[in-house]
Amino acid sequence: MIYKTPFGPVKTSTPVENVTFNAVQRALQWCETILTSTDWIPVSQAGNISLRRTIHGQTIEIFPLEAARMDFGMKSRFNAEHLPINLNNQNACVRSIHPRSRPLHTDMMASMILLLGRTDFNPASVPRTLHSILTKEQLASLPPPPPPRGAYIAGLPSTSGRAFIPESRILELTRHHSSANFTVQFEKRDGTLRNMAARIGSWIGPSGKERDTYRVSDAMSYDPSHYNLKTVFDLEQNEYRHIATDRVTRISIGGETLRSASAE
Repeated sequence: MIYKTPFGPVKTSTPVENVTFNAVQRALQWCETILTSTDWIPVSQAGNISLRRTIHGQTIEIFPLEAARMDFGMKSRFNAEHLPINLNNQNACVRSIHPRSRPLHTDMMASMILLLGRTDFNPASVPRTLHSILTKEQLASLPPPPPPRGAYIAGLPSTSGRAFIPESRILELTRHHSSANFTVQFEKRDGTLRNMAARIGSWIGPSGKERDTYRVSDAMSYDPSHYNLKTVFDLEQNEYRHIATDRVTRISIGGETLRSASAE
């Protein structure tokens, strides 16, 4: 299937749902409309159009058509959680701040075109990974970052009085069933119990998007295992989460169910 868009054609191996295509098409039309009154320069390569700007000697390039492919569930050289943006020909690793239902990549492209379309953009709105485009004066004008959360000290015992399955057994099970759906009940750090249907590993979801809990974990700025956490994909919330491997009260995985005396 070949779909025409304002930034070039998109060829897919399977049809795209009309509601998805229409939403992406509207977003790309918005991008095209905004573009006419900005300092972005369209660059055509192999029939595809990207947008470039040089700000304080730093070159930013964004790819609206790549964003459309990502919204269609197609494979991309960009991580599914990132926006297709390069800084000086390198992936800028710009991510959405929306923790739950994220906007379309193409909608966020329009926002980026608007944000950086003029010389008088708001420095405080520039993503942290693009801060190299800011001058020293602009960096100095940024509001101070929020104070960090108090560090969790790994290994501190729970104060709830609950009994937990040995963490070594949880790690053994999840390691042995490294690509499986499972259910788990664990105590959150606030002392409440959480029930979750989750999955670990790498697979292609119903929408055609790749899911990979190991890659997401590796991309984090810290090692979750240092905090007795394991990255999983919450099948009900449809997003990546963590489970506390040292505070599991019940787990069913690979046809085996373990329960502690505190399981509910």
